Amino acid sequence: MGMSKSSYPRLLAVLYVALLSIGLGAPASASAADDPLGTAVEAARRTHDEKQLQSLKAQLEQMIAQNPNDAGLYLDLARVQEYFLDVYEMRKDKKAAGEAIDKAIDAAQRSIQLNDKSGDAHSLLADLYGRKMSLGNAMFAARSLAPRSKRRTPRLWRSMARILACGPALAVNT
Repeated sequence: MGMSKSSYPRLLAVLYVALLSIGLGAPASASAADDPLGTAVEAARRTHDEKQLQSLKAQLEQMIAQNPNDAGLYLDLARVQEYFLDVYEMRKDKKAAGEAIDKAIDAAQRSIQLNDKSGDAHSLLADLYGRKMSLGNAMFAARSLAPRSKRRTPRLWRSMARILACGPALAVNT
């Protein structure tokens, strides 16, 4: 029973596809089984259920107390805080949203301190800073924060430029 030359490539293609499907399917099922907390975080993100988010936050804080050097826990906590931000923005609660984003930034920074090579943590921190800027509407508040003057002096323009670029804290003594 020899194989003909035309059936050999077909057999190789079938084996290749079978191996790929086995190789790609195994890690996904193993990671889902290994990380039930990640699954719960994702479910809370989709539903925006505040009670579920509170429960996850409490679990993560308890796990962090037991293992304070786990960067992944801080990253998950930052994500949960970001999801709180979504909930508060939907409710138009700017004060609670501001507190949630500050807590999320703190957790993401702590994650980066523990593992500075985490691309996910750096990406999340960048997203959080972007959301914080949009939450405060710094671009539109800059004119009202500028020094009051009828004359348009170079110092005034420099100050306004710093307010627009960096926020009001860096423009104070310029």
